[in-house]
Amino acid sequence: MAKQIIDYNSTVVTPISNGVNIPVPHSPAGVSIATTSVFIDPANPASFTNKVELTATLGYQSLVDSPEVLVRIWRAGTEIYYGLAGNAFNGVDRFSLVSVQMIDTAPLGVQNYQLIVEDRNPLSSAKIIGPITFTALAIGDDGF
Repeated sequence: MAKQIIDYNSTVVTPISNGVNIPVPHSPAGVSIATTSVFIDPANPASFTNKVELTATLGYQSLVDSPEVLVRIWRAGTEIYYGLAGNAFNGVDRFSLVSVQMIDTAPLGVQNYQLIVEDRNPLSSAKIIGPITFTALAIGDDGF
């Protein structure tokens, strides 16, 4: 079966390092650093077999100790993905660039996604410095 692009959207908060300065809050608090959305058209037959590929890149800087940066993706206020970004501070390098990819099967209609970060280590400190990009690509089968 051939694939059909149903919709695509992207957000580029900043394409460079040091383009933003967003403190990463400690768990259980989190901060939304980017949003994106796609429209899964109910009138399009390919929408019924949709997969939404979500990709994100974010850069952060460790300020104190060893942050455990948790990256979350939410759809319509519900968490659909989380992953531990790891530890950027190794005594030499305090900077880390993280890439995330996730596949979602979304309901029909407009789907809003949020990229959220938090720090699980209460003794550490980190900030998002960029780049920050977040994309959503909705794909379906056209039936042929």
